[in-house]
Amino acid sequence: MGAAGSPRRHLDAVRRDYDRFAEDYDRRWQDFNSAVHGWVLARWPEGLPEGVRVLDLGCGTGAFLAAVAARDPALELVGLDLTPALLAEARRQAPSARLIEGNAEAPPFKDGAFDVVCSLNVLHHLHDRKGHAAELARLCRPGGTIFLCTFAGGRSLAMRAVDMWLKRRNVGWRGMVSPAELEQAFVQTPGIAVTDRDEIRAGIWRMQLFRLARAAGNAPARSLSNCSGCASR
Repeated sequence: MGAAGSPRRHLDAVRRDYDRFAEDYDRRWQDFNSAVHGWVLARWPEGLPEGVRVLDLGCGTGAFLAAVAARDPALELVGLDLTPALLAEARRQAPSARLIEGNAEAPPFKDGAFDVVCSLNVLHHLHDRKGHAAELARLCRPGGTIFLCTFAGGRSLAMRAVDMWLKRRNVGWRGMVSPAELEQAFVQTPGIAVTDRDEIRAGIWRMQLFRLARAAGNAPARSLSNCSGCASR
């Protein structure tokens, strides 16, 4: 069965997939996630003041949030994920973070609510992949930083084959995005600029990573209040 279907069916498929191996997720993807987290933390903004808000969109088991907390415990960390089983593990790994069950395509936060916004290996599950850059820009305050990591679609025969196979077999898999498609999305999104980019390998996987700057200006309100679906940590 292909990946097409109703949004509800798609979300249920993603949740079901990650529920199945939540306890084994970090071990299974250790090398992969370590490479991604290491790249982001090596380019982390310096001198962030106490109380700066960080969002990990699709936080999974909370491993990245835990790494950020170990680096700078004064930051206000927020993680959003669709899967209750992953969030249960995240509460263990990152107890200082505010963890919320929700859909990354409809995050319940106001414009400019965060100083740093991270989307690490989420894009391939989203329906509106071209609009994801605009959503990240919406969530990030002017003058803030955005990190985006996703599979490098079309970069190798193996990647193309895996992408085609997963589109046919996995309802929750929407497909990889090529570097050219992402570049176009960045160009079409006002107020962001690429400040660093890279491509890394982990086994057969090729990942494209970006550090983006949100253009400075008058920051809108950054309150996290009145967000539907918020769960206490």
